[in-house]
Amino acid sequence: MTATRQERQHAGTVSLAVVRAMIDDATAHDYGPEHRDAAAVLGIYGDPSSLKPSRFDHAGVPVQVAPCVSALAVREALLTRDPNAWLVVVTDRPEEDLGVGILAHLAGHKLRTPDPWAAVRQQFSAAGLETALYADPSTRPLAHGLLLARPEAGWPPAPAGALTRDHALGSVARAWLDVPRRSLDSLGVLRWTASPGLTGRIAELRALAGDELTDATLAWVCASAGAAGTPLTHLLRRGEISDALPLGLVLGLLVGPADATSPGASAHVGLSPEEDGDTRHTRELALARLAHRWHGPAPSTASLRALGDAANQVVADLLRERVTAANARELLHRADALLGEVGAPALAERSEVLPGGLTARLHLVGDHLRAATAGLATRHQADPGSVPALVARHTQDIETAWAATARHLLAAPDRPGPADPRLAPMLAAVRLSRWLAHEEAAADEVLASLALRQGSTDAWVDAAVNDAYEGVADPALAEALTAVLAVVEAVRDRHDAQFAAALARATRDDEGTPDGYLTPPGGTDRVWLLEHLVRGAVVPLVRATPTLLLVLDGMSTSVATEIVDDVLARREGWEEALLPQAHVRATGVAVLPSLTEVSRASLLSGRLTTGQQGQEQTGHAALVSALGLRSPQVFHKKPLDTSRPGFAVADDVALAIADTSQELVTCVLNTIDDALDRSDPAGTAWTADAVKHLRPLLDRALAAGRTVVLTADHGHVVERRRGRQQSSKDASSGRSRPADVAPGEGEVLVSGPRVLKHGGTAVLPFDERLRYGPLKAGYHGGASPAEVVVPVVVLVPGPDVPDGSGLRLAPPQAPRWWDVASGEAAMVQVEVTRRPSRPAKPQPQDDSLFDTAIVEAPAAARSTHEVRLGDAVVRSDAWAQQRGVSGRVALEDEQVVAAIEALAAAPGTRLPLASLASVMALPATRAQGAVAQLQRLLNVEGYAVVRTDGPVVVLDVPLLREQFGIGG
Repeated sequence: MTATRQERQHAGTVSLAVVRAMIDDATAHDYGPEHRDAAAVLGIYGDPSSLKPSRFDHAGVPVQVAPCVSALAVREALLTRDPNAWLVVVTDRPEEDLGVGILAHLAGHKLRTPDPWAAVRQQFSAAGLETALYADPSTRPLAHGLLLARPEAGWPPAPAGALTRDHALGSVARAWLDVPRRSLDSLGVLRWTASPGLTGRIAELRALAGDELTDATLAWVCASAGAAGTPLTHLLRRGEISDALPLGLVLGLLVGPADATSPGASAHVGLSPEEDGDTRHTRELALARLAHRWHGPAPSTASLRALGDAANQVVADLLRERVTAANARELLHRADALLGEVGAPALAERSEVLPGGLTARLHLVGDHLRAATAGLATRHQADPGSVPALVARHTQDIETAWAATARHLLAAPDRPGPADPRLAPMLAAVRLSRWLAHEEAAADEVLASLALRQGSTDAWVDAAVNDAYEGVADPALAEALTAVLAVVEAVRDRHDAQFAAALARATRDDEGTPDGYLTPPGGTDRVWLLEHLVRGAVVPLVRATPTLLLVLDGMSTSVATEIVDDVLARREGWEEALLPQAHVRATGVAVLPSLTEVSRASLLSGRLTTGQQGQEQTGHAALVSALGLRSPQVFHKKPLDTSRPGFAVADDVALAIADTSQELVTCVLNTIDDALDRSDPAGTAWTADAVKHLRPLLDRALAAGRTVVLTADHGHVVERRRGRQQSSKDASSGRSRPADVAPGEGEVLVSGPRVLKHGGTAVLPFDERLRYGPLKAGYHGGASPAEVVVPVVVLVPGPDVPDGSGLRLAPPQAPRWWDVASGEAAMVQVEVTRRPSRPAKPQPQDDSLFDTAIVEAPAAARSTHEVRLGDAVVRSDAWAQQRGVSGRVALEDEQVVAAIEALAAAPGTRLPLASLASVMALPATRAQGAVAQLQRLLNVEGYAVVRTDGPVVVLDVPLLREQFGIGG
């Protein structure tokens, strides 16, 4: 437009952003130095004092800016201009003062009055502007900011040719503040506030484009957050954006849920649904301490609650994602600090995301564990049978507190990042409390029964003890662990003494030698004498399927639980199988003393003998050949270690495994036994990768379709720095000595053909704290079940067992208390109809072949009594109907009852899928199918009595009762 004399006083500020925009407009109209016949002088009517003389490049073309306070100054600038550059003249002289001679040099022969909104419209390729953008004169700084913030690639064109406030500010937010392009809501805005480096990006935008554009953009972003937008806007304008999410978490605790019956409102650990006065006062005082953050009246309770709800959901999402988990943890620690700053740290116990909440929940678990076990170690000495009932009194409190701990997001097992180091020891203590509450005296004290107890139960007890012994830094939790371990140690000491006595009797009487195995009274599970294991269990398997025998020197039953769990959890194709006639994982009894030179030589040779690798090689070959098989290849440490660079398996080992005409291949792995000398066997996470060569050997066996037998020559006990050394001149190991001195406390005398040291009679300690030699990380040679009982694990390439092997797939082998919370069975009152027995059929009369007298049956008797919930379900009419309409279902009623009982007793009626498989005695790989069948049977008319929540199975007990007509 042309400036008149009357407009001189209105010459406004001119910014470089406006200059650039006006150059772009002139260039679009074919002006500029690149057009030889066109003017390359841009005249701008504006305040010359708003710019300094400068030179810069714009779009690759030099630009010279000349502020001119008079017509003479304009003429001088024209005379000295560079013909290859733009000259921009900024003057407050009207066109009349400049005259036609000067105007003739200007593009368009006129002065241009800068309109920043016109420049903005042009930069957004818009034909029009939304009135809300420019109606208020105070918005001119906003326009200048948009011009200054123009990205190198330009602004995105306005949709439909109309530039709206949403498009303009959204473009700034996306270009400068990394706001996502998708539609925003409160969750998206809060997640954005947690972006690393956001504070710096906001400062950069503010320095470049000014406060007006920056504040307007932040307000636009916050407006997308709905009710949570008001407190967010206050925080962003104060430059406290990094506190937005942490403060939201705090507000969620201070304001609380809108509905007292909403999820989470009354499920807080240690809190009743009714809030006490002290807690209310703490909340109100803490909210008052946050008033300074709002710059005036505090936002409404609804908006603070909305921010809190969104913050909890966002941080949960961030914790689950690997790339954001570390940032989320930093935000959580900041939230804990903020809660302390406002004087309300105790409220953290209500949170399922704050670190303080996890600590509070763990402390409650610790309190209940201490209450359950206080003084019981001493009580056990006098009255062992009283301990389970005393611990069981506290079971519900322990399980409820642990369930709340497990719900905390920082306790989630699949959460990225390092696990809280307190969780594993405390879970171990909870598991041990379950075991203590249900520990029963052995039905008999014969060696087979006690060896099976070690393999099927106490192996997991030992694993939990190792985890708990790792300890925690928190003194209160450490005291709880100490209390639990003291009771467990007392019980395990009794078990060890029972086992040692049974071992001495069986060894003296040479039990099991005729058959090569022992069986418990009335049972079929076999406990193999180790010198008979290859002949009696491995070779029959080899006759049906090519087999890889892996002898893991020193692998205890406890270590085996970890290794096998790891192998199966990888889901690489292995399934555990049970030997014929077995109901649990098989076990063996080491030759005595439980030393490598004694027990491993006897294992591989198939007879009682001693020796080193040479004896093992020749003895094993002779044994297998005598049984009609090809002479096996035995690989010890040296050939296993001799592999080519880049190859995990030595060539000759790989070839032997791949050649399935070689029915049996045997490898000896020494990692575990070696760890007893110089490592930390209790603190080691025993995975397939932790045992050198094990993982690649399993991979090769899987590829070849070989069945694998994992076993050991002996187990071990762990040095816990609480033992005592007893001198013995002629000790054969740290745990075995001659009988020159009678056995003392914690020792047992063993004698018989299976004792291959000290002339067939030796003294062995069963107390794990006793040793005869120098301090090591662990020991073997003694008479404790951890040393003498060895695992015998069979792994088959799934999904089925080899034909003719006699094997069957094993259900999860962990005892129920390992994964399933203790709880009382749900009992219900049911009315049962007791029908009388069928009356005797009357004898026919002489004058009739078929007619008989009609005998009236007595009326059915009805009675009411208590039964378990699961039993009530399978006795109901609705169950019979469901069985009839559900088609082919493989589950037996007993399995359904077990599932219902376990789910009903579990905290929150929720169980991990693997735990449910264990309860139902099914292989873990068939758990999904079993749950589908449960749903077919229990989800009457499609109602979700049983549902899944990720890897967890959930039972709706009230709905179950309703659907099957079961009262309370």
